[in-house]
Amino acid sequence: MGSPTTEAFRGTDEVQHQVTLSAYRMSIYETSNAHFAAFLNAKSIGSDGLYALGAFPSQPLIYANSPWGLTWTGMQWQPIAGYENFPAVNATWFGATEFATYVGGRLPTEAEWEYACRAGTTTPFNTGNCLYEQANYFWLVLYTGCSNSSTTYPNQTQVINSYYPNAFGLYNMHGNVWEWCADWYDSYSPTAQTNPTGATTGTGRVIRGGDWSLRASSNRSAVRFYNGPGDYVYNDIGFRVAFAP
Repeated sequence: MGSPTTEAFRGTDEVQHQVTLSAYRMSIYETSNAHFAAFLNAKSIGSDGLYALGAFPSQPLIYANSPWGLTWTGMQWQPIAGYENFPAVNATWFGATEFATYVGGRLPTEAEWEYACRAGTTTPFNTGNCLYEQANYFWLVLYTGCSNSSTTYPNQTQVINSYYPNAFGLYNMHGNVWEWCADWYDSYSPTAQTNPTGATTGTGRVIRGGDWSLRASSNRSAVRFYNGPGDYVYNDIGFRVAFAP
């Protein structure tokens, strides 16, 4: 886990270390707007995004902030027309966690996310040393030593089954949207670990994978970032769910 010191554009928070994980399963796709709306409506979540009977009754599960996400009709949540199968981009960490519980799963740990993304690779991307038009990101700025002839790029989220899956059969592990993980963000321990779950407290929850607006180097398998769990959520953060084996 992490990146070697020779990897271009690596962050100082990507210290490489050995991790052992127990078996788990990962969602093939990012959670869609349609699935997230169905959950919100099943739990009678109103325009304020609060879930009084949930684990986080004072925390919003959703902000209706994106033309590619969900809207409140006055009676229920529904996807923006044409974006039903696009990633749910306006879920807070609390909303992602509640959804995961609702479907019988949980958010992946950061270690589980990286293992799933890499799919057995040790290169900057699960596609190798370069990421061409194999994911949804800012194609105009490719990784070091890579080149293409693209003059445009999608410039927004794409459907959850877009592009080719990695060797584990998982779609959009690079780009499209950042994905919430269970962990609080903190520095890695350089020592070998088994089933790490991150810091016990913090101010930001880990997000992984990069997004549609970022250059290739910011979509590497090892890239780490974070967002406040209940902060206003933009159109570049989504999530997928992990399950017991």
